[in-house]
Amino acid sequence: MNIIVIGAGLVGTSLAEQLQNQGHNITVIESEPLRCEAVGDKLDVRVVPGSGSNPQDLEEAGLNNADMLIAATPVDEVNLIACAIAQRYGVQHRIARIRNANFIAGSAHLQPEHFGITQVIYPEENTLGAVMNYIETPFAIDAQDFAQRTVFLRSYRITERMPVAHRSLVDLRNDPRGHRLLVVAIIRDENVIIPRGDTVILPGDKPLFIIPREALADFLTLVAVDPGAKRKAIVFGNTLTAVNIAHALHKELETVIFIDPDLEHGNLAAAKLHGIDVLHGSGDDADVLREANVRFADFFIAASEHNDENVLSCLLAKSEGAKEVIAIVNDDQHSDLFLSIGIDHIINPRQLTAGGILNAILPGYVSTALHIEKSDIDVLRLRVAGDAAVAHKALKDSWKRVLGVSIVGAVLRDNEMLVPTGNTVLLPGDIVIVFTRAVGIKKVRKLFGSVEQSFAPGHA
Repeated sequence: MNIIVIGAGLVGTSLAEQLQNQGHNITVIESEPLRCEAVGDKLDVRVVPGSGSNPQDLEEAGLNNADMLIAATPVDEVNLIACAIAQRYGVQHRIARIRNANFIAGSAHLQPEHFGITQVIYPEENTLGAVMNYIETPFAIDAQDFAQRTVFLRSYRITERMPVAHRSLVDLRNDPRGHRLLVVAIIRDENVIIPRGDTVILPGDKPLFIIPREALADFLTLVAVDPGAKRKAIVFGNTLTAVNIAHALHKELETVIFIDPDLEHGNLAAAKLHGIDVLHGSGDDADVLREANVRFADFFIAASEHNDENVLSCLLAKSEGAKEVIAIVNDDQHSDLFLSIGIDHIINPRQLTAGGILNAILPGYVSTALHIEKSDIDVLRLRVAGDAAVAHKALKDSWKRVLGVSIVGAVLRDNEMLVPTGNTVLLPGDIVIVFTRAVGIKKVRKLFGSVEQSFAPGHA
């Protein structure tokens, strides 16, 4: 397909790279010369200097022959105009990144289609969802969700006290609490294991679990997490993201305290956050954190405008006794460093936005979990062809050739995400998410009789 990506920041560059790898023809439009040069050096894509709101620049980028336009700049107005122009040129799929949900959703008279948009991606919603993933499953190492948060991917470091420890996967399947649980990979020391039924989970392991939402409570008992123990959260920040997080947490926890470094913004936040104590002060001020009784906080979330302030406030909160700390950081270069010095979770809104757009294009898109991204594990999305070797067969029969090398993690059928078992029968048209070692990629693709599924956009 011919795809135009507007904006060569972290979001646009990530999209261009992923879509290029899918085999599409990508053109990037960017107004900043240095970014044009950087993306041109990094990727084998066409780069057009210019603005996404300028019809001449869009025409030069090939708008007349484009199948899709993705407006991913940080400026809502530019993204709206680009989609409106693309509609007039007959581009079938038009995706817009909109930072301020009220820009459109706040009006009863305006809908995305009025601006020519077929799919809207709201970064604020993506960031909030990422925070809530960790709130719902405390102490998880990695947390992702799929299919409108109906299926979860979670990872925990296994300890002796967890009921899941020293048990084989077959044993877990026979446990009423684990019969809907799927383990797709196990990180053990420096090795990554694609498990079989007789694989035993050991203390120190970091398995990747896939579970449906309705099985979440049972899963938490297996990893020795008491969801009822979540009582208090402190949110620090002077942003819309911080306010949204505090508002969402108020529905889940007994106590939420909001700390705002900006007095004027804090007054506005207090007017919106009913039932939440709002304090004025800095998140990296120990006296302010003590006033908020941070030592009793189950969660501390820093979402101010400044990355360094968020990192420092999380480190201080952790040292003062907060159980779990989450920093919102728009920095893709130092996440490993931040995690190594004591921050439990780094959430990058720009990466989430890119993932949200890819998920709109590729339903069931899996962002490689943090601690397997440097391993030899690949995540494939494959569509079952009518003549595929796996079609109309139970996985326990069709998967023998790649057992121990690859595993089916989920099946997307009619917009529903299924967590498979050995008895699951794959049907033509199913989109299947496979976790595989690099050595198994060719064999897996041969089983499906198709190339990697590349494109299936939805509509707003």
